[in-house]
Amino acid sequence: MKFSALLKNWIVKSKKAKIAVCFFAVCLLLLILVTPNLPPALTTQVSQIPIAECTTVQSGDPRSPTNPDIPYIISPRRTLLLTDKPKLRWNQVLGVKSYDVSLQKGDSVVWQTKVNTNQVVYPGEPRLETGVEYLLIVKADNGKLSTDEKPNARGFSLLSKDEAPVVKASMSQLNNQKVPDKVTELQRAFYYIGADLKSEAIETLESLISSGIKETSVYRKLGNLYWETGVNVQTEINYLNAHKLARANKDIIQQAQIAEALGDLYIAIDDQKTARNWFAQARDSYKTLGNKQRVEELDEQIKQLKTNKPTT
Repeated sequence: MKFSALLKNWIVKSKKAKIAVCFFAVCLLLLILVTPNLPPALTTQVSQIPIAECTTVQSGDPRSPTNPDIPYIISPRRTLLLTDKPKLRWNQVLGVKSYDVSLQKGDSVVWQTKVNTNQVVYPGEPRLETGVEYLLIVKADNGKLSTDEKPNARGFSLLSKDEAPVVKASMSQLNNQKVPDKVTELQRAFYYIGADLKSEAIETLESLISSGIKETSVYRKLGNLYWETGVNVQTEINYLNAHKLARANKDIIQQAQIAEALGDLYIAIDDQKTARNWFAQARDSYKTLGNKQRVEELDEQIKQLKTNKPTT
């Protein structure tokens, strides 16, 4: 029994330490981004921080959702949550005036309501439990259900009772920093990502954009998050915005990387013609950068796509 208790205690401490490492890494990463004249020694130390050891994320199916008539779930999906009063969002279906919203645990409905908008904040009662996966189900007045999406979106779970206090303490530390609000919010978003709190990272980045901060990196990170959660429509919107800003800023590296990501997205949704166009843009950017290897690889990929019959 003593050994079992010691093992359990070690696992808990290990999780907390991993979150703490993420927090430290994120703070130093953002410090580098906003302070370009840091000593080389510190930059080297930061590059060695094991950010990859933070909680890993699972990619969603980028091919779904695709049907605009379905009130598919936008958030939260495929994520952990820190808050027990999350904002629940879904696709606003054209012509629909009301939605029946329910939260399901297994086969049981634990909460339901009716709204005339495409979002609602969960009131917190009944209290959500840790260790349980919840599924948000929305039915539009056109008869379509969010579960009509194929494959169905995975739900969400609360962060464990052991990890949540560590994250909350780290958020308090961020709030006490004497840095611009923009930096604090970026740190918060990166930290959420490291803790697999994708939904809260999305909300944080979208709040930054709403406040007037429109940067390539913010849009690109949002695109990545929506790709991981499987909302390809939002992935496309944010990647396109990121690429537009990269072009305006003449940032060839970002142009190349984002164009390549868009090519991958369009392959996933079976739009090979558009995928070829974006891969061609990526190839041209890499050519400008002098990256011969990527140019050759993309040329081969474009060639293979041309042998396939276009679907659009």
